[in-house]
This record gives sequence, C-alpha cells and structure tokens, in this order.
Amino acid sequence: MSNRAMILGLGRFGGGLGAARFLARRGFMLRVSDRADAATLAEAREQLDALETDVDWRLGADATPADLEGIDVLVVNPAVRPGHPLLAAATERGTHTTQEINLFLEHHPGTTVLITGTNGKSTTATLLAAALEGNGRDVLLGGNIGTSLLEQEASWHEDQIAVLEISSAQLTRVDPARHRVRGAVLTPVTQDHIDWHGSLEAYHRAKLRALACADDFVVFHADNEVAANGATGSYRRLRYHAAVPLDGEVGVDDGWVTSRLPRDPGRVLHADAARLFGRFHLTNMAAAFCAAHELGADRGRSGLAMSQVAPLPHRLQLVAQREGRRVFGNAVSTEVQSTVSALKSIPGRIHWVGGGKSKDGDFAGTARSIASSIASAHVFGAAAEPLGAELAHVVPTTCHEHLEQALDAAWRRSSPGDALLFSPAFASFDQFANFRARAAAFDRWVATEFGRGPGIAEENPRERRLDAPRSRLANYAGP
Repeated sequence: MSNRAMILGLGRFGGGLGAARFLARRGFMLRVSDRADAATLAEAREQLDALETDVDWRLGADATPADLEGIDVLVVNPAVRPGHPLLAAATERGTHTTQEINLFLEHHPGTTVLITGTNGKSTTATLLAAALEGNGRDVLLGGNIGTSLLEQEASWHEDQIAVLEISSAQLTRVDPARHRVRGAVLTPVTQDHIDWHGSLEAYHRAKLRALACADDFVVFHADNEVAANGATGSYRRLRYHAAVPLDGEVGVDDGWVTSRLPRDPGRVLHADAARLFGRFHLTNMAAAFCAAHELGADRGRSGLAMSQVAPLPHRLQLVAQREGRRVFGNAVSTEVQSTVSALKSIPGRIHWVGGGKSKDGDFAGTARSIASSIASAHVFGAAAEPLGAELAHVVPTTCHEHLEQALDAAWRRSSPGDALLFSPAFASFDQFANFRARAAAFDRWVATEFGRGPGIAEENPRERRLDAPRSRLANYAGP
C-alpha cells in the first residue's frame, strides 16, 4: 500500500508543486489542500493531474483535522503560521510534518550554503552563485528566491553546490540536528515579519537557526548585533561590512570590495564595474565573496563574474526617464530598512511612493526613518491615513487609496532633476495577493506612462556605464 502525503498550501511560486512531484516520484499518493479555488489553481491542477499517481483535491476552504485522515506526511507551505490548528492536530496524531526545503536538505547529495537575513538575501545568493559558476563550479540556486530545487533532482550530484535562500518562516521548520549544511550567510538581520512570528525576538531566533545548521563557516555583517551575538558555534566566522576591512575581513576601500582574508587578499570588484545600482550592493558582494572564498573560489574570477550580475526583478533600478526626471523601482521592499537603503542610493530630490499593510503598526517610526531623505511623500493603501498623518508634519504629503493615484501625484510633484522612487516599505496584503502582484501594477503604470517596460530607461546612464570603467575590470588580481 502506498504512503499518502498531504500538501498544505500549494503556493504560487513552485514550492508546493516541486514537493508534490518529488513525493509522487517516490510512490506517494497525494492530497492537496489550499484555500484557493480550482480556477485559481487550474495550471497547477493540470500539472499534478498528469502525474502517474492519485491526487485528492480539497480546495476553496481551510483544511481541518479530518483532512489528515490516512496521511503519513504533511508538507507545510511557508505561509502557514505556527498556530494553524492542523499543525497541532498533526502533532497529536504523530503525523510527520515537513516542508519543501527540508526535503531538499535531506536528499541533495552535494554541498549546501544557506543565505538569509532581512534585506539583500536574494541578491547575495545570486552573486554567490555567479561567483561560483565563474570559478567553474556546478551550482544550483533556489529556495525562497522562487525556484524549487526538487524539480532539478535529475541533475543532482555530489560535487554540486546548492545556494539556498531561506526565509525566517522556513527556518522555523528546519531542524539543525538533521539539516546540516556547509555554511550560512546572514545579511543584516533587523525587523520584519513580526505579524507572522509574534515578536521581534522570535523573528531573530528564526534567522539565527541558519547558523545552527552550519558545519564549516558562517558569514555575517560585522555591524549587525543580532548576527554577531548569535554566531557562537564551532564554525569559522567571516565578517564583512561597508568600511575598510581589517585582517580576516572583507570590506569596501575607496569603492573597491576588498578582501583581507588569509588566502589571496586584495581587490575584488569596484563599484563602477558593477551592474547593480546602489552602494549597499557592495556589502552584498562582500558577503557573497566571503562564502565563495571559503568554497575555494579565485578572487579574480569571482569579481569578474559578480560584475556581470544584473539587478533582480523588482529590486532597486532606474526604470524610466523623461523630461530630466527619473523613475526608480524597488518593489521588493516590504519593510522600512530596504527603503532607507534605496533612498540613500539615489542622488537629488526624491518623491517617495509607498504604502500597504503595516507589520507592526509603527507609523511614527517609519516616518522618522524616511522623512529627512525625501522631498515629498505619496502614500497609498491601508497605511495611507496613519502614515500620512505622521509625514504631513515634516514633508508635503498626499494620501491615496490606490498605488496608481500615488504614482501620478508623485510625478506631478516632481521637477527636472528630481527622482520618483516606488519603494513600498509595507506588506502588500491589504490590496494585492503578494508583492509580485503589486510590482506588476507598478510595471503597468510605467508601461502606460512611458510606453516601455520596466528596466528600459531613456538615456539610462547604467546602460553606458559598463563601457566607461573598463580599467576597473582590467586586473582584479592586483594589489
């Protein structure tokens, strides 16, 4: 008799499908429970119904303990919160509970490095994967970045390196006693997802579980107290930051990402040679190089490979330019620190567009964090009224129900030489299914107003910049 697995929350980004197909290949019959209806999940249903296994669909309603009848393995979507009644019922019944990323950690035969943090984890993971590939290594890149590595099982082998971005929600369901990895990279850990975890302390504890899984090395920002205080294991500790590095560190010296690690110290990459926009990306490059170095990568090859990494979708970039005014998108921002970093990276007067659903209700704190960096604020969604009330005391502010109205108001307010920045700083769930849906709304506004898709800017200096600083790429192996 075949075992039966239940997928609790199929998800929209491949994790649930990847887990379902992975288990089906091992002979499991499947039960899929999701609050979305059959029409919403039509594509996923078509894919799973094509499998040579039975699929029991239970859609359009919350799962109940009765749905666990006959289930041997419960695969939980990261969006399912710890207090969900089905989790308690599974524990009471003795049903094995797991998640897609655990299945990968338990079965992949190669080397794995975890990447987590509050901001910069996707870009850091992408940079690390590029650096390793530039050194001739076979690399998998996936996890929370949006790709289920279970789908690539046919290509797995022992000499492979998996760069795995992992979220705080996923980390709560990782077992450091079972899920061992070669190393872990923590980008700065600040404040986020308190609504999911229940407290800031619980969120921090979740992030630090990545370090508890590491056997060999951990990489962390030297100025981040959460990571510095939590790095207490027997692994090697590698520190990076935005200042001139000390011995044993990677930092930034006169625009150069510079390594003072024991093997092959020297310059890695200059800011002018990078395609990524924003000086904060230099610290992401420093973090990625620390991990690449520990995995045997060459400094010159790593720097050259990282120089060619383009901005990820919805991360800070210039998307349009007209009449001397620039439009920047940073749709990935769902908390204030990523917006602060974006504001610090853009020269000139900035007209900020943000809003959405607050995760902690600290509108006054958000206003204090950004007010000094903006010429005007244009806020939308659930945060519009409370945040607008805080900002109106210090900067010209408009409040709107919808994103498009706020974007229109910011454009009207701008003048030649100014910048419009869309960097929400809040969660999307007041009006959108997820941050990608909100980003798509911004992309449509750009296409309508400028007659082009995002990332293509008229007279975009980033398009010419790769030719100007060739000297920065000439000799990575120099002093």
